[in-house]
Amino acid sequence: MLALLLRCARAARNAYLAAEEKPLLIVLVAAGATVAVAVVLGALAGWPRVRHVMYQRHSWSWLLVCLLGELVAYGGYVLTVRDMARVDEGPELDLSASVTTVVGGFGVFAATRGSGGFAVDYWALRKAGSSPEDATRRVLGLTFLEYVVLSVGALIASALLYFSLDGHASDGVTLPSLVVVPILGIGLWLTAPHRAKRFSRLRGNWFKRTFADSVAGAARVRGLMTSPREHGLGVLGNVCYWGGDILCLWAAIQLVNGHLTVAKLVVAYSGGYVLTRRALPAGGAGIVEVALTLALAGLGMHFGRALLAVVVYRLFNFWLPIVPALACMPALRELRSRFAVARTRT
Repeated sequence: MLALLLRCARAARNAYLAAEEKPLLIVLVAAGATVAVAVVLGALAGWPRVRHVMYQRHSWSWLLVCLLGELVAYGGYVLTVRDMARVDEGPELDLSASVTTVVGGFGVFAATRGSGGFAVDYWALRKAGSSPEDATRRVLGLTFLEYVVLSVGALIASALLYFSLDGHASDGVTLPSLVVVPILGIGLWLTAPHRAKRFSRLRGNWFKRTFADSVAGAARVRGLMTSPREHGLGVLGNVCYWGGDILCLWAAIQLVNGHLTVAKLVVAYSGGYVLTRRALPAGGAGIVEVALTLALAGLGMHFGRALLAVVVYRLFNFWLPIVPALACMPALRELRSRFAVARTRT
């Protein structure tokens, strides 16, 4: 049985590596998953209702707001990547490298083929002079920073809903966000300078190394957030990243004549984005559509409108970045091959 499992694991790994070299395959799989999910959700919503929403009059100017939101998100993440690179005496990423990294990371399935967008950040940090360990820890720091900012936003939105200051939602929707408080407390405890220094030096098995890298990455986030004069733009950039993306979704909801308070929108968005588009292979095609549609509908939005809003949102959030990402592919391919050769020599 064990031998069979090992053979299956090797076959799956070989298939994944083969897919890495076929970006068109990733695009087709992502497109197929998106269409299939949209069809299934449309059937659940009822096609007559969906068509009724589609044929209503729409103010197409909201599409420009969708585009503006994604541009704000791009610009914000450029600031975040640059500050995460240089915090704690790290390497300096120039503006051109930062923009290429962000564009490549957002066009994740086209630019990095099967890898998540954080792989692009890793390559850029290595090129800038980071060691493999330091680059890994800074990429983990980017991940943690994203979730810290989004979690705090969700906590505030949940409090507004709990006290009926911007709409109302049940305790089952608002109270789970309280889990953010102990998690942040544990993070602060682990990243205290003397503990972070000790824990980040752990060596041994995979679990100990991963724990050490995670603590070191979280310590980078702490350094970023506690140095507003030096790195305030990095934190502000991440706020703009999430804010711009949420603005894009809000504009898509307005396009389909949907109605949702800002607090409900933030909670639904946070629930639908358990994994970000940069962390998932193929940008989470199919997964995000289901999670986000159900989250919006669960907070009171008409199911058909929620589905169409998510389709429009993903057009800007996921598919539109393909175009600039394709332009970055030669540079990213060179980075990737360079580090593959370096690993082989090592």
